Amino acid sequence: SNGYETMRFMAWCTLLLTLLFARRFLFLLPFGYLIAGLSLMVSMMGESNPQITQLMPVLDSPLLCIHVMLVMVAYALLAFVMFGGVAGVVLHRRARGVAAQLQAVSRLMLYPAVFCLAAGIFVGAIWANVSWGRYWGWDPKEVWALVTLLVYALPLHAGSLPWFRRPLFFHWFCIAAFLSVLVTYFGVNFLLGGMHSYAG
Repeated sequence: SNGYETMRFMAWCTLLLTLLFARRFLFLLPFGYLIAGLSLMVSMMGESNPQITQLMPVLDSPLLCIHVMLVMVAYALLAFVMFGGVAGVVLHRRARGVAAQLQAVSRLMLYPAVFCLAAGIFVGAIWANVSWGRYWGWDPKEVWALVTLLVYALPLHAGSLPWFRRPLFFHWFCIAAFLSVLVTYFGVNFLLGGMHSYAG
């Protein structure tokens, strides 16, 4: 229902994903700890002890949990992809094989991330129709969620977009693309406002 809770949930998601990935990809372990730690730090900076109050009527829906869970799982996966991009750029000259492996793992993570984000937007549209009487209202949060989805759908089309086959370009793109996640979550909540501003 607020930014504190969503960041705490993202930390839990990240730790669960880290446990799942660590057996197969040990090098993702530090990424998971970094993401979970940063998520907890952001949650504590915002509001370390929020008052427990009644939910706003628009939030009193079972679709809230589904929508938020899908989107936060997507954000956690995209954070892994971003840290993989940082590691890939750093290791590109020294260990090209590792950079190529990071690209392959990041590409694998993009599929469930884009799926979860698309499903979260879809569930959010159904919830918007139930709550506000329309599926899409061009609210800043809705628009930036769509922008993020489209940005991260690009690397999945490496067959028709040959730049994404090059590890260095792919890694730089993953770093820059994470800005759309930051704008969607923080920029919209704290700067642009709109109907989703209660989630800040």
